[in-house]
Amino acid sequence: MSKQDKADRAAAVAEIEADRAVERALRAVVMRREGSSWGDIAERLGVSQIEAQELARVAYARLGEAEKEHYRIESEDRIDSIIRKAHLDLALCKSQGERTALYRTLLAAEAQRARLLGLNLRAEGEDHAD
Repeated sequence: MSKQDKADRAAAVAEIEADRAVERALRAVVMRREGSSWGDIAERLGVSQIEAQELARVAYARLGEAEKEHYRIESEDRIDSIIRKAHLDLALCKSQGERTALYRTLLAAEAQRARLLGLNLRAEGEDHAD
């Protein structure tokens, strides 16, 4: 086998490995979006949990701004869904403890939405004059 053949073979093997890495990274993103834990993702992909997180991080970095916006919209939709369900459950609560737990859920969801949208909410006691 000539040097050129070896170089061509090595390049082909590297390209196949790169394609596999991209495929695994995209699978990690899809599974995460579907609600899988990092442990589940790692197990299904046959990698460590840290590698699964790194694969997803790399995939997100490559997806670009349009994909980030799409993901932001999906995340906001999930938050909205949780808020709607919590409000429905709130109407059916039979105890103050249940209501308190749902109020916490609602507040946490709203805080997450504010962070997602990049809203800078003023802390209590801050001066409101700009």
